[in-house]
Amino acid sequence: MPRERPQPPPFEPEWLERSLDRYLLWGIVFMVVLIAGFALYRVREPTLRADAARTQQVDYRRIGRKLFASNCAQCHGRDGVGGDSPTLNAKEFLKATSDEQIHTLVAGGVSGTDMPAWSIDFGGTLTDEQVREIVTYIRAWERDAPSVPAWRQGKKTGM
Repeated sequence: MPRERPQPPPFEPEWLERSLDRYLLWGIVFMVVLIAGFALYRVREPTLRADAARTQQVDYRRIGRKLFASNCAQCHGRDGVGGDSPTLNAKEFLKATSDEQIHTLVAGGVSGTDMPAWSIDFGGTLTDEQVREIVTYIRAWERDAPSVPAWRQGKKTGM
């Protein structure tokens, strides 16, 4: 017959075990609160992102308007309606040209024309962000842009 061995005393005192249980319970409560917080954030986040994008668009248009007036309007006319250079506020131009193409045209200029490079990367005076603001301002015209089939010619003086 096997003999019963004496049991060793508990490794941890009872008060320590209660304390650890309490920390474990608070840890579980904290995790549940975090998970609930992430779920609420996930529900709210798309509207926050959309609001931030709208605010950024408004700010870019406002700043782009000022940049366009000081850098582009003397050739392209006020609000892009044409000057000695192509009319940018034309349905034909805006539908045929992507934002990236407009960005490239403004940043790098157009070889063989009077259109200089405006981006610092190409020797101009504007940052990439400023070029994006001008592009956003130009793109804002698209909804109400008039049809100007001869947009490439602009409004040449003396015509």
